[in-house]
Order: sequence, then structure tokens, then C-alpha cells
Amino acid sequence: MDGEMILTFLPGAAQGLTTVTLGHPLDTAKTRMQAVGPRASRSFVRTIWSMTRAEGVRSLYRGVTPPLVMSATKRSLQFAVWDTFRQHDIQRTSHGASSSYFSCTFSEMFAWVGASPFRSGAIAGGFGTFIGCPMHVIKIQTQFSTRCITKNAWTCALDIYRNEGFFGYYRGFRYHVVKDILFASCYLGLYDASRRWLCELFSVFSQQKWGTDGTVIVGDSTEYFTSESAFLAGSIASMATWTLLYPLDTIKTIVQARNIGFLQVTDIFRREISAMYRGIGVSLVRAGPVSGAAMVVYELAKSKTDQLLLQGKRRHTAMGANGKVRC
Repeated sequence: MDGEMILTFLPGAAQGLTTVTLGHPLDTAKTRMQAVGPRASRSFVRTIWSMTRAEGVRSLYRGVTPPLVMSATKRSLQFAVWDTFRQHDIQRTSHGASSSYFSCTFSEMFAWVGASPFRSGAIAGGFGTFIGCPMHVIKIQTQFSTRCITKNAWTCALDIYRNEGFFGYYRGFRYHVVKDILFASCYLGLYDASRRWLCELFSVFSQQKWGTDGTVIVGDSTEYFTSESAFLAGSIASMATWTLLYPLDTIKTIVQARNIGFLQVTDIFRREISAMYRGIGVSLVRAGPVSGAAMVVYELAKSKTDQLLLQGKRRHTAMGANGKVRC
């Protein structure tokens, strides 16, 4: 059972680690631009150039430890929850509903959530906030400041605790949870829809050109999968999500970086409406290729872990059958 749990969480962890490793320098520049931190400019190229000249290349990886830990934990939980809801809907469709009223009601609720990747994505996003908010506060505080002010993520975490106590790690939580729910719902929903459409498209294309369909076994079902479809779907979903919901991320970042209230944030937007979308260029540059690559890693890892889980189930069934025969 423990081995199965680890395999369930691995694909999400792999996706999160890939996202941070490839995208953190751009995320640091985005944070400085959104919160108008030291050496921030309206251009993300100038922001990165100013930071590297004054603080060195390592400044782009300031605060990288919290997101590495956070992404491995948060993404593994989010994707595990998302996959659980979707898998429950598939199993319920194939096996039928439960006879018990309570079980049937619970199963109906689960199935209603699992039937839509947007709804299951929203639930998954909400779960992830409890882990993600403290790490985001530490990361943003570290990225926002220079090395002269905050040495690293660990000293930043201690400073927050000394000044604000435990609840300092949950600064801006209400904005964070709204942002995570909407982002995860939009991103995972769009990703699932885009991937299915692209997989069908690539399958038809490969059958016509090479006579193969590129199918892989995923859990108990067979799906069309290509790295190209995962990359494109991840890129499309991420860029669309960031474009639609970017102001929410800006509000969350300003509150967590500068420790100000919502009224002060709206005052900033009132004086400069473009402040809502400050740093969106760097976010879209990061969102496309980084999210695309991360989803390729996720799909490959999930394909492998699902095969291992399926083999484990078959082995367990075979052992049970042998035991009954001996009795």
C-alpha cells in the first residue's frame, strides 16, 4: 500500500520539480516587477539584466529552495487529487453505482466532480493552497528583497516568524486560495480538453502517415499519447490561464511581498491600471515552454507509474487466486 501511495504522488512531484528548475529565474523577475522590488523595470529583459549585473546570476535563483520543496509536495497532492476524482468517475461508469444510499450519494458527488476536469481541478487547487501558501510567502519575500536585506530563504522564514508569528506564513491566504482554485480549475480543465483533442489529431495523423497510432497503456485503459500533444496542451492551457487570471496573481504577490491590505492594492491599480498586468510578458514566456515541458514529464511519469500499479494489481490478484486454489 505504501508503495502504491508513493507511485500515485510521483508524477505530480516530477511535474513540480521540472517547473521550478526551468522557470524560477523568470519567476523571480516577475515577482520583482509585480511588487516593484529593487532593480525592477517595466521590461522583464531589463529587470533580469539589472539583477544579474548588480547581484550576480545567482540572484535569479533567490528563494529557490521553498518552491522546490513546495512544488514537489503541492503538485504531487494536487495531481493525485485530480487523478483520483477522474479515476473514480471512470470506475463508477464501468462498474455502476453503489446500492447503499450514503455510498450512492457520496459516489454521486464524487462522480459529479470527477466528470469535469474543471471541477476536479478546482478541488485539487484548494487542497494545494494549505501547503503552497507558506512556501509562496517565503519565496516571494526572498525574491522581492536583495541579498543585503535577506540572505536566503531560511533567514527569511525565521524573520517572518519573529515578526508575525506562525500566521505570517499565511499572509494573503484568502487571495491565495481564490487564485489557486481558479488557476487549477482553468489550467487542468483546459489541459485535459486540449490534450484529448491533440491526441486524437496526432493519432489520425500518425495512422495516415506511418500506420501507427502511438497508443500507450494508462492504468486500466488505453489512451493516445505523444510528447508533442502533452507539450502543446500544457503550453496552451498555461498561457490561456495566465492571460485570463493574471490580476489575481498580482494582487496575491503584492499582498504577500509588501504586507499591505486589499484597499491599498486597489489604490495602486486605480493610479495605474497597467499595474494589474505588470510582468505578464515574463509569465507568458515562462508559461509556454516551461509548462509544456513539465506536462511532458508528468505524462511520461504517470504512464510509467500506472503501468507499475497495474502490474502490482495483477500480481496481487494472481497471488490471491493461487492461495484460494491451495485451500
